[in-house]
Amino acid sequence: RAEMESAQTSNVESLPDLDLQDNPHILIVDDNATNRVVAQALCEMFGCTSETAEDGVEAVEAVQERRFDMILMDIKMPRMDGVQATQAIRALPGEVRNIPIVALTANADPEDARRYLSIGMAAVVEKPIKPERLRMAMNAALEQAAMTEAAGMADEKRSVA
Repeated sequence: RAEMESAQTSNVESLPDLDLQDNPHILIVDDNATNRVVAQALCEMFGCTSETAEDGVEAVEAVQERRFDMILMDIKMPRMDGVQATQAIRALPGEVRNIPIVALTANADPEDARRYLSIGMAAVVEKPIKPERLRMAMNAALEQAAMTEAAGMADEKRSVA
């Protein structure tokens, strides 16, 4: 078992930083303290800075007060779950509504995953989190956000001209 854990650790350590952005700032939203610590450690390995929130209510407050490049959002939480928090964030005015949100869930049922994507989540990552899968999902979400932002800027330039 120790050999297996050592091999997993070396694989994780060999993962490069996130590709598209210098030091993305990530909001990690999970009611479980251990899950928050694990996600923070992975974000650090990927070259990110991070902050945490314990539920959707705290997440909605945080995105209105500070800038984040991405949110890692647990689905099942007290007070306000990940679906409700995503819907609330998508309803906010301004650029904050476009923050890429990656769902973290122990229930990766395909129907649920489709539902999460349909409400505006960028990707779904199953728990327990596999570092390679999380990194791929984060890169894809950041890339999609960058393309969306670039398309928006191009539209603005056309409407001004």
